[in-house]
Amino acid sequence: MTDSKIIVIGAGAWGTAIANLLAKKSHKTCLIGNDAKIVEEINHQHSNSKFLAEISLSYNLKAATNLAEEIKDADFVFIVTPSGSAAALIEQISLLKLKNSCGFVLCTKGLDQARLKFFHEIIEEKLVDKKYAILSGPNFAIEVANKVPSVTTIASKDKSFAEKIIHILHGSYFKGEYCDDIVTVEICSVVKNIIAIGCGIVDGLKLGENTKAALVRQGCREIEMLSKKLGGGGNLNSAAGFGDIFLTCSTTKSRNNSLGFAIAKGEKINDLLGGKKTYEGAISAKSINQLGSKLELKMPLCEAIGHILQNNLTKEAILARIVAVVIG
Repeated sequence: MTDSKIIVIGAGAWGTAIANLLAKKSHKTCLIGNDAKIVEEINHQHSNSKFLAEISLSYNLKAATNLAEEIKDADFVFIVTPSGSAAALIEQISLLKLKNSCGFVLCTKGLDQARLKFFHEIIEEKLVDKKYAILSGPNFAIEVANKVPSVTTIASKDKSFAEKIIHILHGSYFKGEYCDDIVTVEICSVVKNIIAIGCGIVDGLKLGENTKAALVRQGCREIEMLSKKLGGGGNLNSAAGFGDIFLTCSTTKSRNNSLGFAIAKGEKINDLLGGKKTYEGAISAKSINQLGSKLELKMPLCEAIGHILQNNLTKEAILARIVAVVIG
């Protein structure tokens, strides 16, 4: 499938890392970005210094800003944009000319805030009859760009399509594994960021590893409960499940973990969320809690993190909320 044309939408760190991985395998790969300076740098200097400093990109990687022009003959489209813009992008794509055989890979982790829907639901609504897969796993962009051995989950209702995606991604340092439970995979990709904020708070308050382990287990319960309510299997034994939860919760290299740590150390939430970094867990916490309320589910951890994020609580009040989640 080296003759396939692959579009990657989103020239941030993860989009660039995925596009570079594909281009190095000699696929015809075009990275779509909305920043003309980044696009020009990728095309002429073979780098993306804003998002992947010191990484040399494949000379086979092309970048462009004109999505409509590039997507019309694409065989595969990877969506790697922030969650806040994913729904609008899917709507935009649905209005463009596409090949009948064009398939989609969703790499965006989040929940559409307006409709409280996961993005696979929006793809099914807007890109009717198009095959798609969810890519989710313990994959820091910089490590994939640096060829660190990594595993990810490729979830799809169509196993043969998933196997095609696994094949085009597979290499000496990157492997995809098939999963048929797209509901659980999408929920994991959202809730693990909320759990990670909680773990960062635990570390910032120096509560210890026992508390953090108990917090993660509570988060896993909430994922399982929400998944089963929405028709998923709730099995977390996957790269997108345990693997991504472990990665995101165990280190301040994770943006969401670092957010929780900063909050626990007394930094102002509005200052943190108003900066240049995007914290997907902070965006998703409100939506997940609204969805939980709609489904009449009790999710103590998600509710506690949502409350902490929406209020400038004292350290004592934050501590009380975390202890209540763990002890009850």
